[in-house]
Amino acid sequence: MRLGVSAKILIAYAVLLGMLAASSLFTLSYLRRGREELAANQRRLEVQVAVDASLRALEDFAKMRRPEGGGPALGLTSRVAAQNGIASARQNLRDALDAIDRYFKERDNPARREEFERYKRDIADLDERVVGAAAALGASERTAGDSTEADRGLANLLSRFHGLRNSLRSQGKLVAQELSDNERRAAEIAFALSGLGLLLSVAAALVVVRTLRPLQVLREHTKQIAGGEYARRIGITSRDEIGDLAREFDAMAAAIEEREHRLIRSERLATVGRMAAHITHEIRNPLASLGLNVELLADEVGEGNEEARSLVSSISKEVDRLSDITETYLRFVRLPRPKVEREDLAAIATSVMKFSGSELALAKITWSIDVAPDLPEVMADESQLRQAVLNLVRNAKEAMPAGGTMRLALAVTDGQVRMVLADSGPGIAPENLANVFEPFFSTKAKGTGLGLALVQQIVNEHGGRIEVDCPPEGGTRFSIILPAAKPNVPEAAE
Repeated sequence: MRLGVSAKILIAYAVLLGMLAASSLFTLSYLRRGREELAANQRRLEVQVAVDASLRALEDFAKMRRPEGGGPALGLTSRVAAQNGIASARQNLRDALDAIDRYFKERDNPARREEFERYKRDIADLDERVVGAAAALGASERTAGDSTEADRGLANLLSRFHGLRNSLRSQGKLVAQELSDNERRAAEIAFALSGLGLLLSVAAALVVVRTLRPLQVLREHTKQIAGGEYARRIGITSRDEIGDLAREFDAMAAAIEEREHRLIRSERLATVGRMAAHITHEIRNPLASLGLNVELLADEVGEGNEEARSLVSSISKEVDRLSDITETYLRFVRLPRPKVEREDLAAIATSVMKFSGSELALAKITWSIDVAPDLPEVMADESQLRQAVLNLVRNAKEAMPAGGTMRLALAVTDGQVRMVLADSGPGIAPENLANVFEPFFSTKAKGTGLGLALVQQIVNEHGGRIEVDCPPEGGTRFSIILPAAKPNVPEAAE
């Protein structure tokens, strides 16, 4: 899956925001839970205080009714105080119920609601028992009867109060311990989330730095390109926009380097061409005069002087060779713009091969030509294209001094016409392959180094390209690729 730069940075920050949100939600959740527990504990303490007050009032009532040491029963004043104690106990129980009702109005925590409902039921039951116990004790005193049953009921009531008080105290201790444990767990989880968030922050920062680091490399290479260093490549392999930009940058650098080389080559060729044209112009007239004088000298030399006639013949041949070289230089320097027309490349190539047939036969070279069916035409200057093919054929012949085979094939690929000329010669050394089209580069003793350069110049002027390679089976293979001409569109009949 390919992720872009924006997606990587967005994911990194989304992870950080997720961790921040998780930490915040966790903190808010524990704060809310802690507030609820504190509110519940506060109401529980109010209930506990009210129950304790009720219990003390009932205990005081029990002491006044049965004084220590077996004293007399309650007098009138003491009975009034006892009734006030009963009323105080009931009022404290009502205060406890009010505290529970306030909790239900303020909070609605399902985890504590059942507990406070139980407290409410127990306190209401105690209130009823207080009323019942007070009535039973009052009846026994009025009738002066046996108060054992009433005392037993009062003792049972006090026991229930003690049980509720103990339950409230134990629950308070449990809640306090639970709050302490929750605080400790919250601190541990908060530290863990903070540590994880820190690690994710570092990881996100590394991802962002690693993602954006190639931009610095691009900037440095841009400075190098501006300084004329075209050979270095970035070599970034990431599958995002920066990787695409780096690959396009490398392609641009290669194109600029190639264009720079072409420009330098063109400037060098222009300079050499001007020099060659000037030198050729300067020596053409002396060569023509020298050739004429050699011919006159040959007429003066008698038939019997074979040595002199041989020297004159050698001079004449060298003059002719120099004339051919000057003509080649002039043709290379003054190559005219091609006058393109629709041409049949197969017909041109076949004509050149047949024209060179006798020359190839003398060199013990067998040749063949293979033309694909329905080969499209090309837009070309017929004379220049013929010259290019002839130069390739002669170059291949010279590469096979002991004879061999030559095969010419024409086919169409991807809307382009490809002509391939292959020979069975020794091939070209790998270190020389890159230089075969350079002007004045030649491995032949008497070569000018302009034949293949002229072929490349002609092909380039026709909007094509020429390639050379040495196949594994041996020999050399030159390929000329030219764009196919657009098909003729018949004119509409008027």
